[in-house]
Amino acid sequence: MTDTGGPGPQRIAPRARPLEPSRYDRILEAAAELFRSQGYAATSVAEVAAAAGLLKGSVYHYIRTKEDLLAAIVEEAHAGTGQLGEELRASQASAVEKLRTVIERHLRGTEKNLVQVQVLFREFSTLPPERFAAVVERRDTYERAVRELVRQGQAEGVFAAHLDPRLTAAAVLATLNSVQAWYRPDGPMSMTEIIDGFTDLLLRSVGVETHPDLRRPN
Repeated sequence: MTDTGGPGPQRIAPRARPLEPSRYDRILEAAAELFRSQGYAATSVAEVAAAAGLLKGSVYHYIRTKEDLLAAIVEEAHAGTGQLGEELRASQASAVEKLRTVIERHLRGTEKNLVQVQVLFREFSTLPPERFAAVVERRDTYERAVRELVRQGQAEGVFAAHLDPRLTAAAVLATLNSVQAWYRPDGPMSMTEIIDGFTDLLLRSVGVETHPDLRRPN
């Protein structure tokens, strides 16, 4: 589901700025895979180090605690939603084009950071209150932007007037968030096919008639 969109929570900083980004990336990738496969609580820093091909002490050059690993993974998975929310609110595009953008960007983010996004949904409630609140704030900013685009579509006369913007936005995001639970890169559908299918489904759900040839604009 990665934030440069104005004031907000700062990116989680490692204890020492990595001189070898590839090593830090290896640590985060190993942690994400382990947190996904066996859970955050059941994973030790020693296991992360071993999976990354490092000594345990080397990992502490980049982090203070195991919690820092989870926070960095959640940040990587979720940061783009804050930026997208700000872009939607600033954009002069039509509501239909904004909804297309939400679907495309959200699902491409899931595709790019699949393991991290799965960890986000399974483990973010494990974060301490201040870090948990930062994730919730970013999520709420994004959801508000989607509610606004629903209202815009109704004002433009292209979305069904009877729809409740709050429920509609929640349904759109729940649909998109569900993909992380079942999508597999080697599965029967490519992400492009999923995006096309969900674009058709979600546009129709708000009252926009679609045609297969028009689902992906030139």
